[in-house]
Amino acid sequence: MKKIIISGNKEYGLAKALFEKFPDARFISRTNENYDLAKFDTRDEFAKISLDYDVFINCSALSNFRQTLLLQKVYQVWLENSKKGQIISFGSTADTPVKGTQWMYPIEKKALKSFCRNLSMASLGGHGSEPSGIRITYLSMGYLATPNVEKKHPQVRKIDTGYIANLVEWVLSQPENVNLSEITIDPIQYR
Repeated sequence: MKKIIISGNKEYGLAKALFEKFPDARFISRTNENYDLAKFDTRDEFAKISLDYDVFINCSALSNFRQTLLLQKVYQVWLENSKKGQIISFGSTADTPVKGTQWMYPIEKKALKSFCRNLSMASLGGHGSEPSGIRITYLSMGYLATPNVEKKHPQVRKIDTGYIANLVEWVLSQPENVNLSEITIDPIQYR
């Protein structure tokens, strides 16, 4: 059985669904273990802790590019320690359109998506480098059925978080020689 570490609050939203699916996983956030992943030194500590796990699921809702910075730190520490494993980062389908606003969320998710693509290429030995042995998956989702999304967008159909947890389980069940670089999921809006 793979050892899993997850950044996120296991009592809320998607992390809660992951906790129901993976109750033996370790969840780290401000509320779970008093780790403020918005801080550099805490991200450094998290990355060192992650070396004891086979899978890192990047689930925290960290703003100001901190989700990407956490991924960067974990990847860097894994690479420096010749750690093989799998990283799944949760993005958003807001990473695609150009909004014409100053709203940073889509731009932050575009950065995460782009960084995941680069790391995924590195796992394959892209651009003449040695394969990293670290599988990278970027999971891009539309509206999720969480209290926050329900409050902001009550009129739209949403994806059940349990479905996403099942999808993560499926991603983790793939053969070791397969990397699922990117998966995009949106709920269909009926009229």
